[in-house]
Amino acid sequence: MMRRALAVMSILLGYTASYASQTPSIAYERVRYRHIAAHVVTVNLQDPNVKVSVALAAGGTGSAETFKSMIARTRPYAAITGTFFDTKSLKPTGDIALFGTLVYSGVIGSALTIDQNNNAKIIPLKTGRQTGWQGCETVLCAGPTLVSNGKIAIALKHEGFRRSLLVSTRRTAVGITDAGKLLLVCINRRASLYDLAKLLIQLKTKDAVLLDGGSSTALYYQGRYLAVPGRTLTNCLVVYSSLEAYNAAKNVLAPPEVLAKAQAR
Repeated sequence: MMRRALAVMSILLGYTASYASQTPSIAYERVRYRHIAAHVVTVNLQDPNVKVSVALAAGGTGSAETFKSMIARTRPYAAITGTFFDTKSLKPTGDIALFGTLVYSGVIGSALTIDQNNNAKIIPLKTGRQTGWQGCETVLCAGPTLVSNGKIAIALKHEGFRRSLLVSTRRTAVGITDAGKLLLVCINRRASLYDLAKLLIQLKTKDAVLLDGGSSTALYYQGRYLAVPGRTLTNCLVVYSSLEAYNAAKNVLAPPEVLAKAQAR
C-alpha cells in the first residue's frame, strides 16, 4: 500500500514539474483595483524566445486596418493597441522603430524601447532623439508617462499632450516591472489616467506609458479578443512566444517598401 502511495505521489510530482516547465512566458489574468477590472498580459522578457515588436497597417503609415485583420496577418501570441494617430491623416503621433531602424518619426510622447537582449525601458522622446534610438530594436513612442520609478508621473503639458486626455475613457497601457517583465494592460470601461496609474503601481510596475485608448482600445491574447476597437488602427504592439513565430512574421509587420528600407540601413 505504501509503495503504491509513493508511486502515485511520484507521478503527481512528475506531472507538476512537467506542468511548471511548460508554463508560458506570456500569461493572462484579470485583476481588480477598487471599482476597476482590467485585463493584464504579463510578458517574461527573460525568456530569449519571446520577442516584442510593432505591427503597422498593411498600407503603412497613413493607412489603417482592422485590428482583427492585423492579428490574422501577423499572427502574434498577444497584441495591444499601439500609439495615438491623427484620425484624418492616419499618421502616428510618436516615433516607431522596427528591427533597429526608425521607420516613422512622430512629434510627442515617451517611448517603450526594447533592445536585442530583451531589456525594456521607457525613454522620453527627447532622450531617444538625441541618441538616435541607438541600441533599440523596437521603439513605440506613445504617452504620456503614467508611472516613473514606481510613482505616478503624469505631466501632460510637459510631454505635449492636451488636457482632454484626463477625460475618463477606455484605456490601454504598457508597463515594466521591477523584475523586468512587460505588462500589457487594458481597461474596457471608463477610467481616469490616475486610476490607471494606481492600478499599474498595484501591479508592481516601475515605469509605464499610456497607449491609445477610447474607441482604439484593443487587446488580443492566444486566440481571444479581450477588447475590440470601434475603429480601424494604424499600428499595434505585438508579442511572439517563439523566435520561429517572430521570424515568420517579420515580412508582414510592415509593407515591403518599409521593410526594404529598414533592411538596407
